[in-house]
Amino acid sequence: MRMLSPLSTDWTWSRRNLSPDRMVDVFSDFDRIVDGFLRPTYASTVNFQPSCDIHESKDHYLVSFDMPGVRKEDIKIEVQGNNLVISGERQREVKQQDGEATLYHERAYGKFERTFVMPTSINLEKIEAHYENGVLNVALPKAESAKGRTIQIQTGQDSIFSKLLGPKKEAKELKDVKVS
Repeated sequence: MRMLSPLSTDWTWSRRNLSPDRMVDVFSDFDRIVDGFLRPTYASTVNFQPSCDIHESKDHYLVSFDMPGVRKEDIKIEVQGNNLVISGERQREVKQQDGEATLYHERAYGKFERTFVMPTSINLEKIEAHYENGVLNVALPKAESAKGRTIQIQTGQDSIFSKLLGPKKEAKELKDVKVS
């Protein structure tokens, strides 16, 4: 945790002499072990998988992907049925000259594909995508029927209810009737 560098899993620390003059090394060893647990171990075995955020507003959904190092030409966006499919590839560019070598690499590369089931209320004709500075944003506009609306309460004779319920019958006046 004290330095920014890849660490090896050194399990020999428990066999070291813990004399008082070696206590400084114990803290370094502890930092190395903690860093070993916190370091992502999947990077060398798993392909690149872009992170995603999904936001909803009244009018649309916004799906954002972090894709650093991915070229716009290497990204494909498709709608298959009610699925949104984002695929592409992050390629590793190795430019080494004589006498240079990569000592360590942790970043993931390769092909990726993310599939999301979209709500049926999406207007498929108006989906838009924007890619800038390694961030892909896909806007999924909601159909007009999904946005909702406010219903006005009507009281006049021109409403559909006057046709459904028939004309309003006027109440007849009751005369005083004596019951015997």
